[in-house]
Amino acid sequence: MQSINDIGSVILRENRYVENKSYFYSIDVIVAGACILGGKLLHSNFLLYMLVAYLVIRILYSSLAYNFALLLLLIPNLGIMQISVGGSSVPVLNMLICLSLVKLALSFRNIKIKKTYIFVIGFFLAYEWGHAVYYNLNSIFLLFSWSAAVLFVSLYLVLIDETYNHQIAVKHFIVGVFISTFYGVLDFLDRYGSLVNYNATIRFHGGAGDANYYSMYIMIAMFCMLYIISRETNKIGRMVYPFLFLLLMAFGVLSLSRMFLLVVTFLCFLLVLKVVFTVRKSKRLITFIMFIVTYLSIFIVYYSKDIMSAIGLLFSRFTDFIDDPAALTSNRNIIAEQYLELMSSDYIHLIFGIGIQDYHIRSGVLLETHNLLLELFVVWGIVGFFVFLVFILTIFKNTKPSKIFFGTSLIGWLPLLCIGVSFLSINAMSNESSFLLLLFAMKNIYEYERI
Repeated sequence: MQSINDIGSVILRENRYVENKSYFYSIDVIVAGACILGGKLLHSNFLLYMLVAYLVIRILYSSLAYNFALLLLLIPNLGIMQISVGGSSVPVLNMLICLSLVKLALSFRNIKIKKTYIFVIGFFLAYEWGHAVYYNLNSIFLLFSWSAAVLFVSLYLVLIDETYNHQIAVKHFIVGVFISTFYGVLDFLDRYGSLVNYNATIRFHGGAGDANYYSMYIMIAMFCMLYIISRETNKIGRMVYPFLFLLLMAFGVLSLSRMFLLVVTFLCFLLVLKVVFTVRKSKRLITFIMFIVTYLSIFIVYYSKDIMSAIGLLFSRFTDFIDDPAALTSNRNIIAEQYLELMSSDYIHLIFGIGIQDYHIRSGVLLETHNLLLELFVVWGIVGFFVFLVFILTIFKNTKPSKIFFGTSLIGWLPLLCIGVSFLSINAMSNESSFLLLLFAMKNIYEYERI
Protein backbone atom coordinates (compact mmCIF):
# COMPACT_ATOMS: atom_id res chain seq x y z
CA MET A 1 0.00 0.00 0.00
CA GLN A 2 1.37 3.42 -0.98
CA SER A 3 2.21 5.90 1.76
CA ILE A 4 0.86 9.45 1.75
CA ASN A 5 4.25 10.75 0.60
CA ASP A 6 4.37 8.25 -2.30
CA ILE A 7 0.92 9.31 -3.42
CA GLY A 8 1.95 12.95 -3.07
CA SER A 9 5.00 12.36 -5.27
CA VAL A 10 2.84 10.78 -7.97
CA ILE A 11 0.40 13.70 -7.84
CA LEU A 12 3.24 16.18 -8.15
CA ARG A 13 4.61 14.38 -11.21
CA GLU A 14 1.18 14.41 -12.80
CA ASN A 15 0.79 18.11 -11.97
CA ARG A 16 3.68 18.84 -14.31
CA TYR A 17 1.35 18.04 -17.18
CA VAL A 18 -2.03 18.93 -15.69
CA GLU A 19 -1.18 22.21 -13.96
CA ASN A 20 0.63 23.69 -16.93
CA LYS A 21 -2.52 23.76 -19.05
CA SER A 22 -3.19 27.18 -20.54
CA TYR A 23 -6.20 28.03 -18.37
CA PHE A 24 -4.17 27.92 -15.13
CA TYR A 25 -1.51 30.09 -16.65
CA SER A 26 -4.04 32.51 -18.14
CA ILE A 27 -5.96 32.93 -14.89
CA ASP A 28 -2.80 33.68 -12.91
CA VAL A 29 -1.60 36.20 -15.50
CA ILE A 30 -4.97 37.96 -15.67
CA VAL A 31 -5.35 38.14 -11.88
CA ALA A 32 -1.77 39.35 -11.29
CA GLY A 33 -1.89 41.90 -14.09
CA ALA A 34 -5.35 43.18 -13.16
CA CYS A 35 -4.50 43.57 -9.47
CA ILE A 36 -1.11 45.24 -9.98
CA LEU A 37 -2.13 47.55 -12.83
CA GLY A 38 -5.64 48.12 -11.45
CA GLY A 39 -4.18 49.13 -8.10
CA LYS A 40 -2.03 51.71 -9.88
CA LEU A 41 -4.94 53.11 -11.90
CA LEU A 42 -7.24 53.27 -8.88
CA HIS A 43 -4.47 54.49 -6.53
CA SER A 44 -5.55 51.84 -4.03
CA ASN A 45 -3.73 49.05 -2.18
CA PHE A 46 -6.88 46.97 -1.82
CA LEU A 47 -6.27 45.03 -5.04
CA LEU A 48 -2.71 44.28 -3.93
CA TYR A 49 -4.02 42.67 -0.74
CA MET A 50 -6.50 40.69 -2.85
CA LEU A 51 -3.61 39.51 -5.03
CA VAL A 52 -1.64 38.41 -1.96
CA ALA A 53 -4.63 36.38 -0.73
CA TYR A 54 -5.00 34.80 -4.18
CA LEU A 55 -1.30 33.92 -4.35
CA VAL A 56 -1.37 32.34 -0.90
CA ILE A 57 -4.21 30.07 -2.05
CA ARG A 58 -2.39 29.25 -5.30
CA ILE A 59 0.81 28.44 -3.40
CA LEU A 60 -1.09 26.10 -1.08
CA TYR A 61 -3.10 24.33 -3.78
CA SER A 62 -0.69 24.10 -6.71
CA SER A 63 2.31 21.89 -7.36
CA LEU A 64 5.70 22.87 -5.97
CA ALA A 65 7.03 23.31 -9.49
CA TYR A 66 4.25 25.76 -10.24
CA ASN A 67 4.95 27.57 -6.95
CA PHE A 68 8.42 28.36 -8.23
CA ALA A 69 6.96 29.82 -11.44
CA LEU A 70 4.59 32.04 -9.43
CA LEU A 71 7.50 33.34 -7.37
CA LEU A 72 9.40 34.16 -10.56
CA LEU A 73 6.44 36.23 -11.79
CA LEU A 74 6.72 38.47 -8.72
CA ILE A 75 10.46 39.18 -8.91
CA PRO A 76 10.30 41.93 -11.59
CA ASN A 77 7.64 43.66 -9.47
CA LEU A 78 9.50 43.68 -6.15
CA GLY A 79 9.35 47.47 -5.85
CA ILE A 80 5.55 47.46 -5.64
CA MET A 81 4.85 44.02 -4.14
CA GLN A 82 5.02 45.08 -0.49
CA ILE A 83 2.26 45.16 2.10
CA SER A 84 2.04 46.97 5.43
CA VAL A 85 1.92 44.75 8.52
CA GLY A 86 1.98 46.38 11.94
CA GLY A 87 3.42 49.58 10.52
CA SER A 88 6.26 47.75 8.75
CA SER A 89 6.62 47.10 5.02
CA VAL A 90 6.80 43.36 4.27
CA PRO A 91 7.94 42.10 0.83
CA VAL A 92 5.29 39.73 -0.54
CA LEU A 93 7.92 37.56 -2.23
CA ASN A 94 9.70 36.85 1.06
CA MET A 95 6.43 35.87 2.72
CA LEU A 96 5.48 33.51 -0.11
CA ILE A 97 8.96 31.95 -0.16
CA CYS A 98 8.57 31.07 3.53
CA LEU A 99 5.13 29.59 2.84
CA SER A 100 6.50 27.60 -0.11
CA LEU A 101 9.35 26.30 2.05
CA VAL A 102 6.93 25.02 4.68
CA LYS A 103 4.88 23.26 2.00
CA LEU A 104 8.06 21.86 0.45
CA ALA A 105 9.26 20.46 3.78
CA LEU A 106 5.88 18.86 4.57
CA SER A 107 5.53 17.33 1.12
CA PHE A 108 8.88 15.53 1.05
CA ARG A 109 9.65 14.41 4.57
CA ASN A 110 10.85 10.95 3.51
CA ILE A 111 12.87 11.84 0.44
CA LYS A 112 16.53 10.96 0.83
CA ILE A 113 19.12 13.66 0.12
CA LYS A 114 22.87 13.18 -0.12
CA LYS A 115 24.57 13.86 3.21
CA THR A 116 27.31 15.92 1.54
CA TYR A 117 24.68 18.15 -0.05
CA ILE A 118 22.92 18.68 3.28
CA PHE A 119 26.25 19.40 4.97
CA VAL A 120 27.26 22.07 2.41
CA ILE A 121 23.89 23.85 2.57
CA GLY A 122 23.78 23.59 6.36
CA PHE A 123 27.35 24.86 6.75
CA PHE A 124 26.66 27.82 4.46
CA LEU A 125 23.61 28.80 6.52
CA ALA A 126 25.41 28.19 9.82
CA TYR A 127 28.30 30.39 8.70
CA GLU A 128 25.92 33.31 8.09
CA TRP A 129 24.02 32.65 11.33
CA GLY A 130 27.34 32.85 13.17
CA HIS A 131 27.29 36.59 12.43
CA ALA A 132 23.95 37.04 14.24
CA VAL A 133 25.87 38.19 17.33
CA TYR A 134 26.31 41.52 15.50
CA TYR A 135 22.61 41.83 14.61
CA ASN A 136 19.72 43.70 16.16
CA LEU A 137 16.23 42.20 16.35
CA ASN A 138 15.19 43.52 12.94
CA SER A 139 18.25 42.01 11.25
CA ILE A 140 17.56 38.62 12.87
CA PHE A 141 14.03 38.64 11.44
CA LEU A 142 15.52 39.41 8.03
CA LEU A 143 17.93 36.51 8.51
CA PHE A 144 15.01 34.08 8.87
CA SER A 145 13.57 35.23 5.55
CA TRP A 146 16.97 35.07 3.84
CA SER A 147 17.60 31.56 5.18
CA ALA A 148 14.18 30.44 3.94
CA ALA A 149 15.12 31.53 0.40
CA VAL A 150 18.41 29.60 0.51
CA LEU A 151 16.71 26.48 1.86
CA PHE A 152 13.82 26.69 -0.59
CA VAL A 153 16.12 26.94 -3.61
CA SER A 154 18.43 24.19 -2.34
CA LEU A 155 15.67 21.71 -1.53
CA TYR A 156 13.59 22.59 -4.56
CA LEU A 157 16.53 21.83 -6.84
CA VAL A 158 16.97 18.32 -5.46
CA LEU A 159 13.39 17.30 -4.82
CA ILE A 160 11.50 18.68 -7.80
CA ASP A 161 13.62 17.60 -10.74
CA GLU A 162 11.00 15.27 -12.16
CA THR A 163 8.20 17.84 -11.98
CA TYR A 164 10.04 20.98 -13.08
CA ASN A 165 8.67 22.58 -16.26
CA HIS A 166 11.09 25.19 -17.56
CA GLN A 167 8.81 26.50 -20.26
CA ILE A 168 6.11 27.51 -17.79
CA ALA A 169 8.76 29.07 -15.50
CA VAL A 170 10.13 31.12 -18.42
CA LYS A 171 6.66 32.30 -19.42
CA HIS A 172 5.83 33.39 -15.87
CA PHE A 173 9.04 35.39 -15.58
CA ILE A 174 8.59 37.08 -18.96
CA VAL A 175 4.99 37.97 -18.14
CA GLY A 176 6.18 39.35 -14.80
CA VAL A 177 8.61 41.62 -16.66
CA PHE A 178 5.84 42.87 -18.97
CA ILE A 179 3.51 43.54 -16.03
CA SER A 180 6.36 45.46 -14.39
CA THR A 181 6.89 47.39 -17.65
CA PHE A 182 3.21 48.30 -18.06
CA TYR A 183 3.13 49.44 -14.43
CA GLY A 184 6.17 51.60 -15.13
CA VAL A 185 4.46 53.14 -18.17
CA LEU A 186 1.43 54.08 -16.08
CA ASP A 187 3.67 55.45 -13.34
CA PHE A 188 5.79 57.46 -15.80
CA LEU A 189 2.75 58.96 -17.52
CA ASP A 190 1.22 59.78 -14.15
CA ARG A 191 4.38 61.51 -12.92
CA TYR A 192 5.82 63.14 -16.04
CA GLY A 193 3.11 63.01 -18.71
CA SER A 194 5.28 61.28 -21.32
CA LEU A 195 7.75 58.43 -21.67
CA VAL A 196 10.28 60.73 -23.31
CA ASN A 197 10.59 62.91 -20.19
CA TYR A 198 13.64 61.20 -18.75
CA ASN A 199 17.24 62.02 -17.90
CA ALA A 200 20.15 60.57 -15.93
CA THR A 201 18.22 61.02 -12.66
CA ILE A 202 14.73 60.18 -13.99
CA ARG A 203 15.08 56.65 -15.32
CA PHE A 204 12.47 54.07 -16.27
CA HIS A 205 12.36 51.28 -13.67
CA GLY A 206 8.99 49.61 -14.15
CA GLY A 207 7.69 47.97 -11.00
CA ALA A 208 11.18 46.88 -9.92
CA GLY A 209 11.82 50.02 -7.86
CA ASP A 210 15.30 50.50 -9.31
CA ALA A 211 16.41 51.05 -12.92
CA ASN A 212 19.48 48.81 -12.65
CA TYR A 213 17.51 45.84 -11.31
CA TYR A 214 14.82 46.45 -13.93
CA SER A 215 17.39 46.40 -16.73
CA MET A 216 18.72 43.08 -15.40
CA TYR A 217 15.22 41.57 -15.43
CA ILE A 218 14.79 42.84 -18.99
CA MET A 219 18.02 41.15 -20.07
CA ILE A 220 17.13 37.84 -18.44
CA ALA A 221 13.67 37.91 -20.07
CA MET A 222 15.12 38.75 -23.50
CA PHE A 223 17.51 35.84 -23.55
CA CYS A 224 15.14 33.42 -21.81
CA MET A 225 12.77 34.17 -24.67
CA LEU A 226 15.21 32.36 -26.96
CA TYR A 227 14.30 29.13 -25.14
CA ILE A 228 10.67 29.55 -26.24
CA ILE A 229 11.67 30.63 -29.75
CA SER A 230 13.80 27.49 -30.13
CA ARG A 231 10.69 25.41 -29.42
CA GLU A 232 8.16 27.56 -31.28
CA THR A 233 6.29 25.86 -34.13
CA ASN A 234 3.43 28.34 -34.51
CA LYS A 235 3.97 30.82 -37.37
CA ILE A 236 2.23 33.64 -35.50
CA GLY A 237 4.46 33.03 -32.50
CA ARG A 238 7.55 33.31 -34.69
CA MET A 239 6.36 36.77 -35.77
CA VAL A 240 5.26 37.97 -32.31
CA TYR A 241 8.27 36.96 -30.22
CA PRO A 242 10.81 39.05 -32.19
CA PHE A 243 8.53 42.06 -31.67
CA LEU A 244 8.37 41.37 -27.93
CA PHE A 245 12.15 40.96 -27.87
CA LEU A 246 12.58 44.42 -29.41
CA LEU A 247 9.97 45.89 -27.07
CA LEU A 248 11.92 44.62 -24.08
CA MET A 249 15.11 46.02 -25.59
CA ALA A 250 13.47 49.42 -26.05
CA PHE A 251 12.46 49.65 -22.40
CA GLY A 252 15.91 48.43 -21.41
CA VAL A 253 17.32 51.44 -23.24
CA LEU A 254 14.85 53.70 -21.39
CA SER A 255 16.28 52.41 -18.10
CA LEU A 256 19.49 54.25 -19.11
CA SER A 257 21.54 51.41 -17.65
CA ARG A 258 25.08 51.42 -19.00
CA MET A 259 25.40 47.79 -17.97
CA PHE A 260 22.36 46.99 -20.11
CA LEU A 261 23.94 48.58 -23.17
CA LEU A 262 27.25 46.77 -22.74
CA VAL A 263 25.86 43.35 -21.88
CA VAL A 264 23.07 43.25 -24.48
CA THR A 265 25.35 44.50 -27.26
CA PHE A 266 28.02 41.92 -26.46
CA LEU A 267 25.62 38.99 -26.02
CA CYS A 268 23.66 39.83 -29.19
CA PHE A 269 26.98 39.84 -31.04
CA LEU A 270 27.77 36.39 -29.62
CA LEU A 271 24.29 35.21 -30.62
CA VAL A 272 24.83 36.30 -34.22
CA LEU A 273 28.21 34.54 -34.29
CA LYS A 274 26.60 31.39 -32.91
CA VAL A 275 24.01 31.47 -35.71
CA VAL A 276 26.64 32.14 -38.40
CA PHE A 277 28.77 29.15 -37.39
CA THR A 278 25.83 26.76 -36.89
CA VAL A 279 23.58 27.67 -39.78
CA ARG A 280 22.04 24.22 -40.18
CA LYS A 281 21.11 23.97 -36.50
CA SER A 282 19.88 27.57 -36.20
CA LYS A 283 17.07 27.83 -38.74
CA ARG A 284 14.54 29.12 -36.20
CA LEU A 285 17.04 31.60 -34.81
CA ILE A 286 17.83 32.84 -38.32
CA THR A 287 14.12 33.46 -38.88
CA PHE A 288 13.98 35.21 -35.51
CA ILE A 289 16.92 37.49 -36.41
CA MET A 290 15.38 38.31 -39.81
CA PHE A 291 12.18 39.45 -38.13
CA ILE A 292 14.23 41.47 -35.63
CA VAL A 293 16.03 43.30 -38.45
CA THR A 294 12.74 43.94 -40.28
CA TYR A 295 10.95 45.33 -37.23
CA LEU A 296 13.96 47.39 -36.20
CA SER A 297 14.20 48.95 -39.66
CA ILE A 298 10.53 49.96 -39.49
CA PHE A 299 10.95 51.45 -36.02
CA ILE A 300 13.99 53.45 -37.08
CA VAL A 301 12.13 54.92 -40.07
CA TYR A 302 9.13 56.07 -38.02
CA TYR A 303 10.72 56.82 -34.64
CA SER A 304 14.29 57.73 -35.55
CA LYS A 305 14.28 60.99 -33.57
CA ASP A 306 13.07 59.42 -30.31
CA ILE A 307 15.35 56.40 -30.73
CA MET A 308 18.44 58.52 -31.33
CA SER A 309 17.53 60.78 -28.41
CA ALA A 310 17.30 57.83 -26.00
CA ILE A 311 20.49 56.19 -27.28
CA GLY A 312 22.31 59.54 -27.22
CA LEU A 313 21.34 60.11 -23.60
CA LEU A 314 22.44 56.57 -22.74
CA PHE A 315 25.86 57.08 -24.35
CA SER A 316 26.19 60.46 -22.65
CA ARG A 317 26.30 58.65 -19.32
CA PHE A 318 29.70 57.37 -20.46
CA THR A 319 31.08 60.44 -22.21
CA ASP A 320 29.90 63.31 -19.98
CA PHE A 321 31.84 62.10 -16.95
CA ILE A 322 34.98 60.70 -18.55
CA ASP A 323 37.17 62.92 -16.34
CA ASP A 324 35.14 62.33 -13.18
CA PRO A 325 35.43 58.70 -11.94
CA ALA A 326 32.96 59.28 -9.11
CA ALA A 327 30.21 60.54 -11.44
CA LEU A 328 31.07 57.94 -14.08
CA THR A 329 30.60 55.10 -11.58
CA SER A 330 27.70 56.77 -9.70
CA ASN A 331 30.00 57.06 -6.66
CA ARG A 332 30.57 53.30 -6.59
CA ASN A 333 34.33 53.81 -6.52
CA ILE A 334 33.98 55.94 -3.37
CA ILE A 335 31.76 53.29 -1.76
CA ALA A 336 34.34 50.61 -2.60
CA GLU A 337 37.13 52.69 -1.06
CA GLN A 338 35.14 53.14 2.16
CA TYR A 339 34.45 49.41 2.47
CA LEU A 340 38.06 48.47 1.72
CA GLU A 341 39.23 50.91 4.38
CA LEU A 342 36.73 49.44 6.83
CA MET A 343 37.84 45.87 6.17
CA SER A 344 41.54 46.66 6.34
CA SER A 345 41.08 48.30 9.75
CA ASP A 346 39.79 45.10 11.37
CA TYR A 347 41.44 41.78 10.50
CA ILE A 348 38.63 39.75 12.14
CA HIS A 349 36.15 41.32 9.74
CA LEU A 350 38.55 40.83 6.84
CA ILE A 351 38.77 37.10 7.58
CA PHE A 352 35.17 36.34 8.64
CA GLY A 353 33.10 39.34 7.46
CA ILE A 354 30.37 41.27 9.26
CA GLY A 355 27.28 39.32 8.15
CA ILE A 356 24.90 40.06 5.32
CA GLN A 357 21.84 41.50 7.04
CA ASP A 358 21.73 45.33 7.07
CA TYR A 359 25.51 45.34 6.59
CA HIS A 360 25.43 48.76 4.92
CA ILE A 361 23.83 50.26 8.04
CA ARG A 362 25.93 48.44 10.62
CA SER A 363 29.13 49.28 8.75
CA GLY A 364 28.41 53.00 8.93
CA VAL A 365 28.85 53.41 5.16
CA LEU A 366 25.04 53.51 4.78
CA LEU A 367 25.23 52.42 1.14
CA GLU A 368 25.42 48.87 -0.22
CA THR A 369 28.55 47.78 -2.08
CA HIS A 370 26.91 47.51 -5.54
CA ASN A 371 29.43 44.85 -6.46
CA LEU A 372 29.06 41.11 -5.87
CA LEU A 373 32.74 40.37 -5.26
CA LEU A 374 33.20 43.24 -2.83
CA GLU A 375 29.92 42.36 -1.13
CA LEU A 376 31.08 38.78 -0.56
CA PHE A 377 34.32 39.93 1.07
CA VAL A 378 32.54 42.51 3.24
CA VAL A 379 29.74 40.29 4.52
CA TRP A 380 31.59 36.96 4.78
CA GLY A 381 35.29 37.78 4.60
CA ILE A 382 38.00 35.70 2.96
CA VAL A 383 36.79 32.46 4.57
CA GLY A 384 33.17 33.15 3.67
CA PHE A 385 34.07 33.88 0.07
CA PHE A 386 35.22 30.27 -0.34
CA VAL A 387 32.25 28.96 1.64
CA PHE A 388 29.91 30.73 -0.78
CA LEU A 389 31.90 29.44 -3.76
CA VAL A 390 31.51 25.85 -2.56
CA PHE A 391 27.78 26.47 -2.05
CA ILE A 392 27.34 27.75 -5.62
CA LEU A 393 29.40 24.91 -7.13
CA THR A 394 27.32 22.39 -5.15
CA ILE A 395 24.10 23.93 -6.45
CA PHE A 396 25.53 24.01 -9.97
CA LYS A 397 26.59 20.36 -9.82
CA ASN A 398 23.10 19.30 -8.80
CA THR A 399 21.40 21.11 -11.68
CA LYS A 400 22.33 17.92 -13.51
CA PRO A 401 24.24 17.60 -16.78
CA SER A 402 27.62 15.93 -16.78
CA LYS A 403 28.64 17.82 -19.91
CA ILE A 404 27.33 21.13 -18.62
CA PHE A 405 30.63 22.97 -19.05
CA PHE A 406 31.56 21.52 -22.41
CA GLY A 407 28.50 20.52 -24.42
CA THR A 408 25.90 23.15 -23.59
CA SER A 409 24.92 25.73 -26.18
CA LEU A 410 26.00 29.33 -25.60
CA ILE A 411 22.34 30.41 -25.73
CA GLY A 412 21.57 28.41 -22.60
CA TRP A 413 24.21 30.39 -20.72
CA LEU A 414 23.00 33.87 -21.70
CA PRO A 415 20.59 34.48 -18.76
CA LEU A 416 23.28 33.41 -16.28
CA LEU A 417 25.79 35.72 -17.94
CA CYS A 418 23.30 38.58 -17.67
CA ILE A 419 22.89 37.94 -13.96
CA GLY A 420 26.60 37.51 -13.29
CA VAL A 421 27.62 40.72 -15.04
CA SER A 422 24.71 42.70 -13.57
CA PHE A 423 25.70 41.63 -10.07
CA LEU A 424 28.97 43.50 -10.60
CA SER A 425 27.09 46.79 -10.37
CA ILE A 426 24.08 46.05 -8.13
CA ASN A 427 23.58 44.48 -4.75
CA ALA A 428 22.91 40.76 -4.88
CA MET A 429 23.33 38.26 -2.06
CA SER A 430 21.26 40.03 0.58
CA ASN A 431 18.21 39.85 -1.70
CA GLU A 432 16.13 36.69 -1.44
CA SER A 433 15.17 36.97 -5.10
CA SER A 434 18.78 36.55 -6.25
CA PHE A 435 18.83 32.89 -5.22
CA LEU A 436 15.66 32.15 -7.22
CA LEU A 437 17.12 33.93 -10.24
CA LEU A 438 20.38 31.99 -10.00
CA LEU A 439 18.56 28.66 -9.91
CA PHE A 440 16.30 29.76 -12.77
CA ALA A 441 19.30 30.72 -14.93
CA MET A 442 21.22 27.54 -14.05
CA LYS A 443 18.24 25.39 -15.02
CA ASN A 444 18.08 27.25 -18.35
CA ILE A 445 21.51 25.88 -19.25
CA TYR A 446 20.38 22.29 -18.78
CA GLU A 447 16.88 22.72 -20.17
CA TYR A 448 18.10 24.43 -23.34
CA GLU A 449 20.48 21.52 -23.91
CA ARG A 450 17.51 19.14 -23.81
CA ILE A 451 15.69 20.85 -26.70
